[in-house]
Amino acid sequence: MSDQQLQDARLMAALRFLAAQPDAVPRKSVWDAVQAQIPMSETESTFVPSRPEPRGRNAFWFGTSTLGRAGLLTKSGDGLWSITDEGRQAIADDPEPTTFRLEATRAAREATKSLMADRAARLSVAILPPDAGAERIREASQRFRERGLRERTSVFAEHRTVWRADVTAELIARFVEQEEVAGASFLEKLREQFADATDDARLLMAELVAWQLLPLQSPGERKKRERVQSLLDSMQEPVLIPAEVDQAFRSWSFNPGQGMAHGIYNALSIVVRLVHQWVALADDERSALLDDPWAWRDFVASVPGTPFPTQRNELMYLVHPEAFGEVVSAVDRDRIRTAFRGEVVGDAGAIEVPDDPDREFLDITLALQAKENGAAVYYREPLRSRWAGTPVPLEKPDDQAPGKPDGQEEAEERTVFPSVSRELASSLHMPQAWLQQTLDLIERRKQVILYGPPGTGKTFLAQALSKHVTDGTDGETTIVQFHPTYSYEDFFEGFRPVANDDSGNLAFTLRKGPLRRLADAAAANPEANYFLVIDEINRGNIAKVFGELYFLLEYRDSEISLLYSDEPFTLPSNIFVIGTMNTADRSIAMLDAAMRRRFAFIELHPEREPVQNVLSRWAATKGLQDDRADLLTRLNAQIQDHDAKVGPSFLMRDLEVTGLQDVWRYEILPLLAEHHYGEGVDLEARYGLATLRRQATSSVADGTEGASVDD
Repeated sequence: MSDQQLQDARLMAALRFLAAQPDAVPRKSVWDAVQAQIPMSETESTFVPSRPEPRGRNAFWFGTSTLGRAGLLTKSGDGLWSITDEGRQAIADDPEPTTFRLEATRAAREATKSLMADRAARLSVAILPPDAGAERIREASQRFRERGLRERTSVFAEHRTVWRADVTAELIARFVEQEEVAGASFLEKLREQFADATDDARLLMAELVAWQLLPLQSPGERKKRERVQSLLDSMQEPVLIPAEVDQAFRSWSFNPGQGMAHGIYNALSIVVRLVHQWVALADDERSALLDDPWAWRDFVASVPGTPFPTQRNELMYLVHPEAFGEVVSAVDRDRIRTAFRGEVVGDAGAIEVPDDPDREFLDITLALQAKENGAAVYYREPLRSRWAGTPVPLEKPDDQAPGKPDGQEEAEERTVFPSVSRELASSLHMPQAWLQQTLDLIERRKQVILYGPPGTGKTFLAQALSKHVTDGTDGETTIVQFHPTYSYEDFFEGFRPVANDDSGNLAFTLRKGPLRRLADAAAANPEANYFLVIDEINRGNIAKVFGELYFLLEYRDSEISLLYSDEPFTLPSNIFVIGTMNTADRSIAMLDAAMRRRFAFIELHPEREPVQNVLSRWAATKGLQDDRADLLTRLNAQIQDHDAKVGPSFLMRDLEVTGLQDVWRYEILPLLAEHHYGEGVDLEARYGLATLRRQATSSVADGTEGASVDD
């Protein structure tokens, strides 16, 4: 008999043994009786890597879990088993063992589907996704499970079949057996390894790269897409990334840690080897592995390669997330089991506790879900603090061991700001040292406000600095302008009316605002820098616009529940905010103390650096010989209010013919009229061009400088 036939016969024998018992019996007694009747073969007596029991006994435990899901036997929390009425009926007709096992598997699958449709029932049978992002990852991974593993067609191209033995053999030869190839990064090496590969090999490798990257927080969305797309673009007949997978790249299920980033070659080699072994299996073997999470775990453990617990746990999760969950770190799983073991085992000295870490983790999670009436989110409070401080096991997992990285790629971290170049300083007509200090402050504090009188180039500078950082990178800049009616719903998210084409009635849907869209992009690309430029920030009702986000400006690492979508939200640390504030605007109150604490303030004033000599530097680069810079200096000397002085931007334009007079008459004097409203000041007599030019002439004659006409 084959090992599979022996295992099928043991399942039948187990039910017959339980049917003959008047009461429930310990699981070990069931195994002892079955093994005595049907001894293990030589291969069944060998051990699975990383497992404490021989293969045959592991297969028995996994098989009985299928019988439990099919409703043929029950297992109590204290290790006692008993047969059900359905189980007695199933063995009454003395079916052939393999037929019996296949029918039980079908019944278990149908029962699981039915339970999964009911959220309340799912709490007790399956690990729920911790958030909407993890739900999207699970849905996208289902595509790889069904089309790739089960059907062995292409995940990306519906009518192609690439999960074949000859194609996986080519991947083994080109990738697994060619670690040392030219290239400074993983992507460059990948291109070299597949430079003259067949289209089928490029397509399958692209699918496996996408599958391995799918649930990872790092690298971010665009780098995930870049790795996959580079292989697809090299095909003679390229295909597109399916929308479901491409959109899932914006989400993630877990942070893989430094080990995955440093060991990307070893990690992906395990995935390639797994698929190579997979396509060599018989159809019924593949079906059994896909239907039984514990058998799938054994298969993953048997794949050659480095131990790499994180990668192997990820593969277990990708196919059976309901059994293994989003915690893939071996250290974290051990800590969680240690911290919450009391939820399921009770008095460990009084009952038999199965020596199966993964089953124990599942039982703990199901117990916590029932208690929380929802997903057990281990990486958020209140659960995180319960387990995060528990001691780390003495043995360190291979994928976290110190040592030299395998050379494929460094960990994805936020890209530091580039230094201010001479070209940037020259284009802004500002000192390079001052610009560098400002950029360093933005990077360090994350939130700054550029404030000063009108015309000092606040918005222009904010855009120039953000563009300098994000140009040529995956980052981006979003610009918004606050005003008195601007709201939280405009800025972050809110319900908006949408016309229903069928009924003509209006419906309301939750729409994302500029900050929410930027935050989603920043979270999906943690290595990139993102800028939010808020023009005229003091013209809005700050507390109303920011709402609960006000808190996150100061505590970036904290998490809050959103007003409308009612889901946890963290403001990504790779978002930088630059606000601008016009100090001459008397109709808007100054920012309160709480807002001041959350921002660093940088003054741009016409009589101080870096703005003081901007106009003269600009005029010099243009080869202009007029008196505009001198006129602006004398104008500001006449203005007594520090916040009402005029910036150089008004005059940094073509002023040929009557241009200077027009700017003075229609822009500068009306601005000063607002400042002196109700004071009866003769603006022409104090600030007019003729007055300022006469003053310049008299200053040269009598040696005075900068005197006011009122003196």
